[in-house]
Amino acid sequence: MNTRLTKDSQGILLLTSSMGLPRDNNELRPLSFSEWNSLAEKLANSSLERPSAFFQSEPKEWKKILNLNDALVDRMQRLLARGAAMSMEIERLNSLGIWITTRAESTYPSRLKKILKRKSPLFLFGAGDYRLASGGVAIVGSRDVDQEGSVFTANLAKRCVAEGLTIVSGGARGVDTIAQDTALTHGGNAVSILSNGLEQAIRKKDTRNNILDNRFLLLSPFHPKVPFRAYNAMDRNKYVYALAHYAVVISATEKKGGTWAGAIENLKSKWVPLYVRSDISCPQGNQALVNEGGIPLNEKVFSQNVSIKDWFDRNKNSEVGGNDLATTNTHSIWVNVQEDFDLFPIVLPYLCNALQAAKNTQELAKLLHVEDSQVGLWLERAHKEGMVSMLEGQGNYKSNLDRENSDLVHEQISFF
Repeated sequence: MNTRLTKDSQGILLLTSSMGLPRDNNELRPLSFSEWNSLAEKLANSSLERPSAFFQSEPKEWKKILNLNDALVDRMQRLLARGAAMSMEIERLNSLGIWITTRAESTYPSRLKKILKRKSPLFLFGAGDYRLASGGVAIVGSRDVDQEGSVFTANLAKRCVAEGLTIVSGGARGVDTIAQDTALTHGGNAVSILSNGLEQAIRKKDTRNNILDNRFLLLSPFHPKVPFRAYNAMDRNKYVYALAHYAVVISATEKKGGTWAGAIENLKSKWVPLYVRSDISCPQGNQALVNEGGIPLNEKVFSQNVSIKDWFDRNKNSEVGGNDLATTNTHSIWVNVQEDFDLFPIVLPYLCNALQAAKNTQELAKLLHVEDSQVGLWLERAHKEGMVSMLEGQGNYKSNLDRENSDLVHEQISFF
C-alpha cells in the first residue's frame, strides 16, 4: 500500500491525533472528534474548502474566514507546527508494516463513511490490504462463549468462507477470535477492528503470514501503542457493524457488556441486519435481542441446501439500509429516485477518468453521449469543487486526481 499521505490527511492528523506530541504532554490537546467535525463543516463551506488550506494560508485568515476565536487559532497553529515529529512517528510505524489512512484518502473504508457518516473515525491505523474492508459478515459475541456457541461460530464462519464472504470481528478473545481464525484456517479472508495493541498484534507469526498472504486486515482507530481500555472497546463496536453487510450475535448477556450494547446500538441505528443465534442452549440475552428486533438464526440453516447469503437476504429487515451486497437484478433498470436525487456524484468518477488526458467540452460530451450543455454544467461544478482544472488559453479541462483516486472520488473526500 502507498503510505504517502495527502496534505489534507496531514492536516487532519496534525490537528486531531496525538502523534508527534511528547508522552508527558499535558498542555497541547489535539482537537476532539466534535471539535473537528464542527471545524470541518465550516471549512467545507468556506473559500478555504480543504484541510490542506491550513498549510497555504495565514492564521489570521483562518480566524476571519472560519470565525474562530484566538485561543483555537493559537492551538491549531501549534498543533500544525509539529509536522517533523509526526513524520518520524509515521515512518516508524511504516517500518513495522503499519499504515495510516484518514477520511480524506481513497484508501479509507468507504462503508464507514456511508454507514456512520459524521460518526466514522477521523483516521485509522492498519496492517494488511485495505481493499479487504469492503463488507462481509460480522460475527460477535461473548469472550467466555460456551461449547455450543463455539461450534456454531466455527460452522458459520466456514459457511461464509465457502461463499466468499469476509469475516469481520473485533479481535477479542472468544467468539471474535474463533470466527476470524476459522476463516483464515479455511482459506478465507478476515478483517479485525482492534481496540488496542495493533503494534503488538502484528508481531505474531501467524498474523503476519496471513497479512502477507493478503487475507487478513487489522484496523484500529486508536494508536498502535494504546493499552486496552473498556471504553475504547465499546466505541469500537460500531465500526465492526459498519464494516459488514450482515451481523450475527452468537451470545449476549442481557443489558450488560459490549456485545449487548453494540447490538442494541446497531438495532436502533439500523446500520445492518442483525441476526441472533436462537438455539435452546443460547443465553437469555439472545432471546432478549430477538425481542428487541434481532432476527433469529438457528443451526438448521447449516443443514439446508441454501446459500447463507441468500438466507440473510430473504430474512433481513427491509428497514435496515446498510446492506448493499445483494445481487443486482440486471433485467431491471428502474430505481427509486427521489425528487432531490443528485446524479453528479455518480457521474464524477467517469468524468475524472475521462479527463486523465485533457479534453474540451465537446470532446467530453461526445465521449459520454450527452449534450454539450450538460457536460458544461458538470465541468463547472467539478471545477468549483477542485476535482478538475481548466487549462489556460486552451479551453480544455484535466482531472486533478490520478486514475486510482478518481475511481473512488465519489467516496474519497468527506471530512464529516
